[in-house]
Amino acid sequence: MGYTESELSVLIVDDGEMARLNQQYRQIDHTTDVLSFPMLEGEFSDIAPEMLGDVVISVETAKAISEETGTALESVLDLLLVHGILHLLGLDHNVGPAEAREMKLKTEELLEMLGHCGEQFEWFFDAN
Repeated sequence: MGYTESELSVLIVDDGEMARLNQQYRQIDHTTDVLSFPMLEGEFSDIAPEMLGDVVISVETAKAISEETGTALESVLDLLLVHGILHLLGLDHNVGPAEAREMKLKTEELLEMLGHCGEQFEWFFDAN
């Protein structure tokens, strides 16, 4: 992805903390699977250009997704981490169909690098 000298933070939380963060930063009053807080954009993006930002994952929601889809928890966590990182880098599946397709392809590419088969996550792409 071209960020070989960059860093990010990853925070694993429960649904209660995720709901609090989602409310505080997005004004959405419930939990979610992953949140991304990019540092490459915005007013202070030049302060630490090596910092991509923060990815926050709800392990409780990841576990529920794992059980619902029959996908190993570790695989769901990999998916959510990749998804969060791509948001840090400016990709956004909510912008339109072309962007959603680009994000899907990049997600599949990165998951394959981690040893996953992209087709095992079709349930995720269908939902997003």
